[in-house]
Amino acid sequence: MSQWKPLGYETLKWEINKDISTLSRRSISKILPTYKSSLPNMISDKNITIDPDFEVAITDLLIKISRFDTIQSAKGYSFPTALLRSESAASSQIENLTSSIRNIAIAELDSKSPKNAQIIANNVAAMRTAINTTEMLSISTIQKIHNELMKSSKTIIPGDFRTQAVWIGGSPYSPHKAIFVPPHYTHIKNYMDDLILYAGRIDVNPIVKAAILHAQFETIHPFIDGNGRTGRALIHKSLKDDDVLKTVALPISAGLLNNTKDYMSALLAFQDGNPIPIIEQVFNALELSLVIGSKASEDISLVINEWEETLDEKKTSSMWDFLYLLIQQPVVNSTYLSNKLDLSVRGANLLIHRAVDLGILRRIGNQRRGILYQADDIIEIMDKISDIDSIKRLIA
Repeated sequence: MSQWKPLGYETLKWEINKDISTLSRRSISKILPTYKSSLPNMISDKNITIDPDFEVAITDLLIKISRFDTIQSAKGYSFPTALLRSESAASSQIENLTSSIRNIAIAELDSKSPKNAQIIANNVAAMRTAINTTEMLSISTIQKIHNELMKSSKTIIPGDFRTQAVWIGGSPYSPHKAIFVPPHYTHIKNYMDDLILYAGRIDVNPIVKAAILHAQFETIHPFIDGNGRTGRALIHKSLKDDDVLKTVALPISAGLLNNTKDYMSALLAFQDGNPIPIIEQVFNALELSLVIGSKASEDISLVINEWEETLDEKKTSSMWDFLYLLIQQPVVNSTYLSNKLDLSVRGANLLIHRAVDLGILRRIGNQRRGILYQADDIIEIMDKISDIDSIKRLIA
């Protein structure tokens, strides 16, 4: 049931700006001189009526998330960073970009890694920017997030709002027959200013706010590319700004990935004036992300305990710091380790060889491509919470 008016439309002139010489006459005949571009609602003053039972469930979930965040932040190793990489992989998978956790971790060390891994590594950097930026959500923050995400792009200027029409579905030559046409680029500033005003409200439940911010951002579609991943990063930023998640990046996209059809339908319902389905989708994704995050935390703790039992080094030894570092970066080389632990390269190599002897690390790569070492136990755990089939098995 709609609580708001459906978005409106304006009729605009369409000028063909692509080579259509390869199209059939029939296809060309479908390219009309005008098209309809959407005019979304302004949301800064919008309110939503939530079912009382659902409101109680949302409040209960907020308490559980806060408790989880507190528990994880108290651990001696950086579990939040480990979740960040899996969240980025899942968010990219919604856009049909896939890569293993190992390749993503390698991409953060080496620019010669596979293309998809590099793209997702940029998503990790974008998520990190969203979470670590101390200022409240602003247009400049959103542009910084997008800049990190798209910094390797050769076709667009990262961080810049679009200055052309975009559309979803249909033909690449025109917006006619598209599933959705976002607002004309001349409206972007007004809509984004309105979005930031909504983000600053203190009278809206944090989960409701995060869901609405995300859906409105996707509707505005302010960038030529990267809107989906940027928009999902905004869920994290909004929850961080409202002190729900202070340190942990929950694998929310893994929850959305569990049912992408309903997620996409919820975004369409939002555009039709019904904000409840996207709130439900974000709520369900957060609820599932707690299950996934808790299971990953439990499995990693077991691995850490097994590793610690094999050590006879003193607690002050760099070996202990090395083990905890592997949680956030499960693929390493001597240069990375030397920089992170302030060791000589020789000292870093000694730690690596010790970890290999203990079965904690395994050598991969070669002299030509570069020698790296990976912690198989950690990679296996993080891959499980980044892949849709593994997520469904976990739920079952």
